[in-house]
Amino acid sequence: MSPKRELILGVSLGCLTAFVVSFITFFASNPGFKFADYFNIYVNGHLLAPILSVSLVGNLALFFLFLKFDKDQISKGILMATIFVGIIIFVLKFF
Repeated sequence: MSPKRELILGVSLGCLTAFVVSFITFFASNPGFKFADYFNIYVNGHLLAPILSVSLVGNLALFFLFLKFDKDQISKGILMATIFVGIIIFVLKFF
């Protein structure tokens, strides 16, 4: 696979992992709720930034996993996605 495709794959995996871990965290802590409840509670309740902050731990694990297998471009993409989600968290918290 070309380095550019690996970088795009890493960014995609990083963004996807952050949001999937946030959904898993929500559904594990609030059994019985639906996706619409997730949207109403976290997005409208201004709780999305803290839950996304916690969900970046999944990116940390993914980053080190790909580093272990010498997939440096994918790891770089995951790091870029982590920074991107971090900027989103910053904007949500302060604006």
